[in-house]
Amino acid sequence: MPSLIPALPFRRRLLRLAGALLCSPTLARAAGGPLPAAVRRRILTTLDAPPPKVLNVHHLALLRQFRIGWSPVESGAPMLNPAQPLGPGDTLALAMQAIAGKDAPLAAQRLMEAALLLPHFVQMANLKPGSYANGKAPFTFTTRHLQLLRQQSWLSLEMLGMGSAEDYLAEGCWPTPAVDGKRPYGNFTNYTVEMAQALGLPLHRQADGSLVVTPALRMELEALHQQTMPALQVFVRQAG
Repeated sequence: MPSLIPALPFRRRLLRLAGALLCSPTLARAAGGPLPAAVRRRILTTLDAPPPKVLNVHHLALLRQFRIGWSPVESGAPMLNPAQPLGPGDTLALAMQAIAGKDAPLAAQRLMEAALLLPHFVQMANLKPGSYANGKAPFTFTTRHLQLLRQQSWLSLEMLGMGSAEDYLAEGCWPTPAVDGKRPYGNFTNYTVEMAQALGLPLHRQADGSLVVTPALRMELEALHQQTMPALQVFVRQAG
């Protein structure tokens, strides 16, 4: 098997590009502009500490407002929007509003903690299949969506391509998590195979031993993969 090490810097450059696209100057201004020094310090301190063990009411209030985006890297994958993690407007002001307080560093801390807890929330919380409001049109959430959300591979901050939390902040972004766009469901770049495995769908073994899905099923799974963005958006707003 060829080494993955030479490919890693290129992958990080792609991730950096995705971050730059989402953290354009226009979006950065919409997110509220430069953060106060005390807020930046609290963000860095929070990210250096272990994630909280308990999801509190502040975290849940922020999770409910999370704005899920789509990383354009490789096959694409859901991510917490780094420019506007709480939607349009001043992110810090929205965070203070969510926790019903005026302590800006604390609001930033809770926002970062909620971001760190997002992958765990996906594993712990539950949402019944059904039709849920999602913007202009309802979204039908299924057990397949839930299975795939819980199978997705979240990248650590170090793997997101911006280098460090300071780099994110320097770009006018918040250091937020993302699913791996190259291997969104585990170890395979041929992610539809892992989707089929997770969903118990038929696979075929080729002469060289590799696993494949039929062209028709691949198209179905690729469409289902695209749906994980609205599925995650509905999940963070509605899951209990």
